[in-house]
Amino acid sequence: MKTELETLPANQFDSDRCPLCGNPNHCQLCAIDPHKGPCWCAKVEIPDALLARVPHDMRNKACICRDCVMEFHRSKNSKTIQPKMAAGDFYFENGLMVLTAAAHLRRGYCCGSHCRHCPY
Repeated sequence: MKTELETLPANQFDSDRCPLCGNPNHCQLCAIDPHKGPCWCAKVEIPDALLARVPHDMRNKACICRDCVMEFHRSKNSKTIQPKMAAGDFYFENGLMVLTAAAHLRRGYCCGSHCRHCPY
């Protein structure tokens, strides 16, 4: 089943949109707006398996969005055994577990929960 984005000719593709879902990619490097600092995508590793999903004629023309990257990691991690937390990966505050930046980086993606120490 083709998405609406896949039916667009490559020359009509918008570089500030994700080549997988068509939503804004919020990439500082792809957007036509003036550069506003480092981009979120420079802090994450985008897996080769996800990059392979980008249609051939759209490769290296726009970044994949954060939602597609997060969804890929979630689906991959739900099929594998999660590594156990190590000492120093978290602490408790007001009865809640708070993950450190190191624990977030080891996970490899942002969960979208607006975590206090999220490096993404």
